[in-house]
Amino acid sequence: MVYRKFLYCGQLYGIGFQELPTLADLEAKHIKLNHAFPQFRFPQNNSVWAVLFDTIDPVTDSPLGFKHVKFDGLAGGRVLQNVASIIYDHYNICDAGAYVFSAAEDREHERGTDLSVIYSRALGLQGHRTSRLFSPFIGWNAYTDIDAGRRSYVVTTQSYQP
Repeated sequence: MVYRKFLYCGQLYGIGFQELPTLADLEAKHIKLNHAFPQFRFPQNNSVWAVLFDTIDPVTDSPLGFKHVKFDGLAGGRVLQNVASIIYDHYNICDAGAYVFSAAEDREHERGTDLSVIYSRALGLQGHRTSRLFSPFIGWNAYTDIDAGRRSYVVTTQSYQP
């Protein structure tokens, strides 16, 4: 696991990247892309990375369990902007073929908008226009299995070669 931390509004966040070198590794993470992207083929020349995002306890340096965080005003957008920037930096270093991630459920009902809706809006899925936040990601394509009742996403990069 490779991860990077950032601080925003007094809260520490971490975004982690775990390389999934084979289809078996992908399936071991319970990521089933057949609903999100039926024509997905594991890239031959570059890798797939699972992306994890969480708040971090600054004392223990440990993730806080994927709980939802309430944001004031535009803070949520700023955090998402940091995450997108870190993913783009990772891509520029690793030349990943695809990224996979899931939208955590809001079990505590702390969010006004479900994370899957936020991700779908940002990525231009489910009838939404792609957010300006992802304008640097030219040639990237996003897919989701929300319509099948799941919460997974796959984003192929311009380097994706099945």
